[in-house]
Amino acid sequence: MSTPEQIFFAAASFIGYTYAAYPASIWALSRIRAPECAPTLSDGDCPAVTVVIAAHNEAARVQRRIDNLRALDYPQDKLQLLFVSDGSSDDTAARLRRFSGVSVIEHTERGGKAHALNAALAQVKTPVVLFCDMRQSAEPASLRALVSTLMQEGVGAVSGELTHLDPHTQVAANIGLYWRYEKWIRKSESRWRSVVGATGAFYAIKTERFVPLAPGTLLDDFEIPMQIVRQGQRVLLDGRALVIDELQTDMTGERKRKLRTLSGNFQSFARHPWLFLPWRNPIWLQFLSHKVFRLAVPYAMVVALVASLLSTTGWVQAFAAVQVVFYIAAWLGMRSSNWRKNKLIAFATVFVELNLTAMQAGLQFVLRRDLAWEKT
Repeated sequence: MSTPEQIFFAAASFIGYTYAAYPASIWALSRIRAPECAPTLSDGDCPAVTVVIAAHNEAARVQRRIDNLRALDYPQDKLQLLFVSDGSSDDTAARLRRFSGVSVIEHTERGGKAHALNAALAQVKTPVVLFCDMRQSAEPASLRALVSTLMQEGVGAVSGELTHLDPHTQVAANIGLYWRYEKWIRKSESRWRSVVGATGAFYAIKTERFVPLAPGTLLDDFEIPMQIVRQGQRVLLDGRALVIDELQTDMTGERKRKLRTLSGNFQSFARHPWLFLPWRNPIWLQFLSHKVFRLAVPYAMVVALVASLLSTTGWVQAFAAVQVVFYIAAWLGMRSSNWRKNKLIAFATVFVELNLTAMQAGLQFVLRRDLAWEKT
């Protein structure tokens, strides 16, 4: 086998491991363990919970968010609501204060989500904290299910399952397909040992396990759970705790969301080198396979394409042709919404866009390390 074929094979194998072999392997390992389903806690056994939400210019969503939290099937005398208005220029804080039983921390200057969460946790006295966002809504049974799982021995954090409303565009449908694939991996990781991160829209932790976030942290839903894993605790996903959200209907919004997430990954990796040490990270291989390798896939795609184009071997040239057709399809999808109505073209567009965003996130982090958390 000549050098171009060897390089192509190595790059293609890396991509295959990241997107196929690892997910299949962690799923197979998860089948070894018996399914875990914590018994639902009675009202008397439910611990007190503080719901913590950071909000920036969210006045329009206040009423709906409060109504949804009040509708949760959880003893209301054990549920405290704590909001941090992070430099809002609208009347977010004023609207929150209209509700009885709602505590508000108001920061006149914007300090970022990490600063807001640190300020909130400094005031929390309950044994459990539930982190939420303003946009999503939770099913009534979600919190009790989450806390029931969290109260098990050796569990430090539990994430809810994000479910999206029916998409209205083909791009949204493919983003939804990607998210279902992602949830399949997370459920397998949870059953085997621990999830690599949490669903930021709805996850609970034992308060004593919280480690304050560094200023400017972009991914609280990655760093908080991973610090808990570092303490020898498990981070699980409970499929009974359903959270509802809407999918992005085009790639512009999805690109912005993904760029923030991937930039946050680079930030966390740089700040926490212990993540790469197998003797300090209990889920080291899952972390590499799920988080790190995906950021390297775009470069492997470039290497695979170039190596296959340089090859003189027939079967490798055939793969080169397939890649060229795939990227042409993605280019067509990026150029026109009409082309994106085709399922295959929409899939190619979403996949290539997400990998281009990963490259952009890496470049953005290298060029400008002081990134700010922005809602999407």
